[in-house]
This record gives sequence, structure tokens and C-alpha cells, in this order.
Amino acid sequence: MQNGRVNFDYAVAEDRKEAFHRAISKYLPGLARDALQPDMSGIRPKIQGPGDPPCDFIISEETALGFPGLINLTGIESPGLTASLAIADRIKKT
Repeated sequence: MQNGRVNFDYAVAEDRKEAFHRAISKYLPGLARDALQPDMSGIRPKIQGPGDPPCDFIISEETALGFPGLINLTGIESPGLTASLAIADRIKKT
């Protein structure tokens, strides 16, 4: 801690590559270990507060706020991106 602030180390741990490769090989068995490269790490923002029920993202139609036809997709990241076709289908029905 420095000046009352916590210092975080966002370095990617290269030594975890083997464990990651073992895990991902369960569903991508042909993936070469050398095909994996470290990228980035950091803080993942969430729209869910402490004690709130789980919430990965929010889909909201904003006519009530004076924006007819605007659909906000808030907090969409990994689970939302993998569900993009289902999300598009839901928005199409809105």
C-alpha cells in the first residue's frame, strides 16, 4: 500500500500457461500449447453490487426515457458476447 492506495500487479502470469492449456484442451483438443499467448489482465467492471442477485448484463428499451427505438445493452462482456445471437433475437422481438 502506498499513499493509502493498494498497488495491484496486473502482470499476466506466464507460468499458468500449462494449466490453461490443459483446461482448454478439454474442449479444443487440437490446440497447440504454443498457440496460446498472454494478453492482458485487469479489473472487470460489473453492474451487480454486493448482495445483489447475479446479473451479467441488462437489456433495456428506452422509450420511457424519451428515446423510442433505442435499446441499451449494458454490461455486456463475455457471457453476453457468447449469447449474441440470442440477444439479437430478443432485441428483434422488442
